[in-house]
Amino acid sequence: MTSQNIKNGLLVNRIGRLTGSLTLAACMLVSANALADHSDMNPNVTEIKAWDTVKVSRIPGSIYLRTQDDPDDLIWDRVPEYRTALLPAPPVHQSVGLRFEEGATRTKHLYFQVARSDERFYIRLRWKDATEDRDTTMDKFRDGVAVQYALNNVDTSYMMGSGHDNPVNIWYWRADNEQIDTLAAGGYGSTTTLPQQNVTGASAYFTDPVPADREWHVVMSRPFKTDGEYDVNLDRDTVPMGFAIWQGSENERDGNKRVTHTWILLDTRLNSDTKK
Repeated sequence: MTSQNIKNGLLVNRIGRLTGSLTLAACMLVSANALADHSDMNPNVTEIKAWDTVKVSRIPGSIYLRTQDDPDDLIWDRVPEYRTALLPAPPVHQSVGLRFEEGATRTKHLYFQVARSDERFYIRLRWKDATEDRDTTMDKFRDGVAVQYALNNVDTSYMMGSGHDNPVNIWYWRADNEQIDTLAAGGYGSTTTLPQQNVTGASAYFTDPVPADREWHVVMSRPFKTDGEYDVNLDRDTVPMGFAIWQGSENERDGNKRVTHTWILLDTRLNSDTKK
C-alpha cells in the first residue's frame, strides 16, 4: 500500500466523519423544530399591541356551550384568537425587584378570545406554563390570571386605576379556586371585593410531554348588562381592557406579575349594533 493510498484513506474517513456529523446536526435541528412552539407563526392568531381594538364575536342564540364556561368547547375553534405581550409590572417599591426570579423579566404571551351572545359576555384566556401550580405555601405560589377594565375612559391608569373617580373592575382567577373574584380598585392598595359576585369561570390545565407546550385555559363570563356600581359597562363603543398573569413557578405573587402596559380597546358591539 502506497503512502498516497493511506492519505486517500484518511481523507475518505475524515469526509465520512464530517458527513456523519452534519447528518446528526441536521437530525437534531429537525427534532428541535418539531418540538418548538410554532404558535408565533400561526396565521389565525392576530398580534395585538397597545391601543389596538379587538372586535367581539357573536355567539348565535341557537348555539350553547356544553357548560356555561367550558374552556375546551368546540365553539372556541370558531372564534378569532388574539395574542398580546405582557411585561413585568412597574414595581411600586424597590423591594419588589428583589423578588424577580431569573428569566421573570422575559416577555410572556397571552392568547385571548372574546365573544358574546345577546345576554352574556365571554373571554377565554390561554398561556404557556410548564408547571401546574395550584397551591400557595411558605415557598410556593399559585398561578393566576386577571382581566382589568376601565370603568371610564383611556385616561384611567392601567396600573389599577386612578383614584375614586377613575376606578377599574378586575376579574381575577386563581388556580386554587374555580370561583372568579370580582374586584374594584382605584390605585395601589385600594383593591376591594365587590358585594355582587356575578362573574363565573372555569379552567383546564393541558399537559404535554414537552413542558414548553403545557397550557392553562381559562374562561370567564358575565351577564352582558348588570347594574353593579363598579361593574364594567360593556354596552358602549369601546372598553379599555388589560391583562395580568402570575407565574407561580417563578415566585410571582401580589404586585410581582406580568401585565399589559397601557390599554387594549374592546369593541363589544355586534354587527347589527354598529352605527353606519
